[in-house]
Amino acid sequence: MAMGGPLVGMILVGVTAPDFIHYVEAIGIPVLPLLIIVVGGSVTGIALLPSFFLGAVCGYLLNGGWSYVTSSCGLAWATAIGLYTGRFFSTNFLEVILKQKKDWWNTYNRIVSTAGSFLPTSVALLRLSPHMPFALTNLVCAHLPISPVKIWLFSYLGLLPRTFLAVYVGGELKDWRSLLDLERPPWEVAFSVALFAILFYFIRRTLRRFETA
Repeated sequence: MAMGGPLVGMILVGVTAPDFIHYVEAIGIPVLPLLIIVVGGSVTGIALLPSFFLGAVCGYLLNGGWSYVTSSCGLAWATAIGLYTGRFFSTNFLEVILKQKKDWWNTYNRIVSTAGSFLPTSVALLRLSPHMPFALTNLVCAHLPISPVKIWLFSYLGLLPRTFLAVYVGGELKDWRSLLDLERPPWEVAFSVALFAILFYFIRRTLRRFETA
C-alpha cells in the first residue's frame, strides 16, 4: 500500500486528467482550493497519492499565494489523516515492511533509539528528506513515544519545504511550452535549476548529519 497506492493513484490521475482538466479549471476561488484541501489531502493521507504530487497539483492549478496556502493546508490535513491511520497498524506489521529495504530499516532503528528532546527534531529531519515514502514515515512516526500533537507538528514542519518545492515545480510546468520554446528569459531557467540544486544539497547534507548522529 505504501508504494503501490501512490503509484496507482498517479497512473489514474495521469490517464483521466486530460478528459477532466477543463472541468477542474472552470472551478473558481475559493471552491477549488477547498476541494483540493479536502479531497487531495484525504487521498494523500490514506496513501493513494504521494505528498509531493499534492503540492505539484496546487502549483499547476492555482496561481500566486493560493497555491502555497492550499498546499500547506492540504498537507496539514493529509499528515493528520496519515498519522491517525498509522495507529491502526501494529509495530510487527511495520517492521516486516521496513526490513524489505536496508536503508528504511536502519533509519527506523535510529529513530526508535533516539530519546529525549531530540526525538521531535528527528521526526522533522526524517520528514524533510524523501528517504522513505510518505505512508511509511506516517507508520513510523505514529508509534513514537511522544504526543500526537507534537508528532503532527514536527512532521508537518519537516514536510513543508519539499511540498513548497513541489508547488514551485507544478507552477513551472504550466509554462512548459514557453520553457521549451525559449520564450522566457534564460535567467529564469538558470535560477530554477540552481534553486533545485541548492535545496537538494541542503536536504542531503541534513540527512547525512542525522544518520551519523
